[in-house]
Amino acid sequence: MKTMNKLLLCILLMLFTSKNFAQEFSLNTDFVNRYIWRGLDLGGDAPSIQPNIKLTISNFTIGFWGAYPIFKDAALNEIDIYATYSFSLSNAGSISFGLTDYTNPDNGVKFFNFANHDSHNGPGAHSIEFNANYTGPENFPLTLSANIFVHNVANNPIYLQLGYATNLNGVGINLFIGATPGDENSYYLTNKFNIINAGFTVSKTLSITSEFNLPIFGSIILNPSQENIFYVIGITL
Repeated sequence: MKTMNKLLLCILLMLFTSKNFAQEFSLNTDFVNRYIWRGLDLGGDAPSIQPNIKLTISNFTIGFWGAYPIFKDAALNEIDIYATYSFSLSNAGSISFGLTDYTNPDNGVKFFNFANHDSHNGPGAHSIEFNANYTGPENFPLTLSANIFVHNVANNPIYLQLGYATNLNGVGINLFIGATPGDENSYYLTNKFNIINAGFTVSKTLSITSEFNLPIFGSIILNPSQENIFYVIGITL
């Protein structure tokens, strides 16, 4: 794992310093009333600040996403490092492959501990997931997502999601439904196939002044497996 990380670091340094590719930085922060991930409450029922920084170089993107609870110490902080490479399918949309490294920096495990979940010294700080995504063309904006943990999570839990985005009178609407086949350790709180994340997100940009617009969004999220429902609202700066 350490050799792989060094190789990845070398590739990233080559891309960052290359002048042969167009580079684009992006920075934003979401403020949400709750942190819900794949139908599960990971934020301790507290508001959350979620910054996102990413760098895109040609078809390659690397970024850092975080979640920090507000007014509550019970929930863990989270920093995810992600990298994706996308391929255009011309008029048929695009497909991408990537890795996400999930970490919780305040869980007591040192950041450079890359041990697997079954290590005799205990699990490391990095839970790594492989993901593959398809995005349909503009006239049929269907999305498909397949995700599997490949390091530091027992039984390699799988999550699948289908989505569809549309727009109605300037309001963005995203429909989604996600499921897992389950696993022995019930990583997604189920050991058999279940729909765990279904709902919709509505988004709109408010014009505050002639020079400042404020994106807002709201989601209704149902977890049929846990018989739970969440209402998430947020803004993006």
